[in-house]
Amino acid sequence: MIDAISYLNGLTKTTSDEDTKTASSELGKDAFMQLLVNQMAYQDPLEPMDNSEFLGQLAQFSSLEQMQNVASAVEMLALSQAASTNSQMVNLIGKRVVVPGSTFSVDSTKTDPIALQYNVEENAKAAELVISDSKGNVVRRIELQDVEAGMNTVKFDGKDSSGNQLESGTYTYKILDQSGKTASGVTTYSNYIVDAVAFSGTDIILKSGDIEIAVSDITEVINN
Repeated sequence: MIDAISYLNGLTKTTSDEDTKTASSELGKDAFMQLLVNQMAYQDPLEPMDNSEFLGQLAQFSSLEQMQNVASAVEMLALSQAASTNSQMVNLIGKRVVVPGSTFSVDSTKTDPIALQYNVEENAKAAELVISDSKGNVVRRIELQDVEAGMNTVKFDGKDSSGNQLESGTYTYKILDQSGKTASGVTTYSNYIVDAVAFSGTDIILKSGDIEIAVSDITEVINN
């Protein structure tokens, strides 16, 4: 007497690699049921299938069907989740995202101040925030007084030392201590305007000009 499960396993193992791929996608619950029916039709009448064995194979068939249904449901859920995530990422275009770094975007058509954030380990009586353009030229110096330990924010108006609006582009900033050296124990955060979203397989990359931003690095999203 042929066992349906054994026959099914043997069939898939003896096929070629190409046939195995086809069999794995086609030999599902329908093929299993057909094998079970054939097994009953061609069983030895003098040694009929044992009831417990028959019930066991039916239970295996039921389990196979449930696993296939669950796999199909999980696949649909994953596709739905991916589509939802992609849609949410597209909504970030035009907004500002904050990530660890020292760079920020200026849009000369916008008048809202830019939040430059930095975290310090200890209180400081005085410090200085220095802003430079993409060529390294200092365009603005902002004095900081009574800096407290923890997260701090400077609302930058996007203007240079003469009060002129800076051109659109990417700028950098750093925090100097009273001696004019780069302050120790300070973590700065970049602030970018998202202008594009790129999808590469399961990876999602936000873009601000030529700068690529990993979604996992984002600490805050701000309306521009």
